[in-house]
Amino acid sequence: FTTVVVYMIFTTQITVWRTKFRRRMNEYERGATQHAVDGILNYETVKYFGNEKHEVDRYSHFMQKYSQSAIAVQESLSFLNFGQQVIFTCALTTMMVMAAKGVMAGAMTVGDLVLVNTLLFQLSIPLNFLGGV
Repeated sequence: FTTVVVYMIFTTQITVWRTKFRRRMNEYERGATQHAVDGILNYETVKYFGNEKHEVDRYSHFMQKYSQSAIAVQESLSFLNFGQQVIFTCALTTMMVMAAKGVMAGAMTVGDLVLVNTLLFQLSIPLNFLGGV
């Protein structure tokens, strides 16, 4: 129970923190798209006044910012996944040690040890989807 609570709190906090990176990335992508569409729609005007370099520079600026934001989003997702795996691995290790001690004491069978391991992995699969935006 404690593992799930710690996992949920960690995931919620990191996801809230990650949201600002995702929003910034979406803004830069939207800006780049708007400038590209605007430049294409007004191609003749841009060409007439010789503003090709200016339009390319504006688009490049947005694409550079978008790339930087996309990297930040991926790095924050990697941090989230790493933290989630650390929490789960610590819990799995603790529970497996407890189950192994139970087997050695004769309170559990080897089948119970396998059951604990299987249940923990079954729990981890749905938890992996949390925060992965």
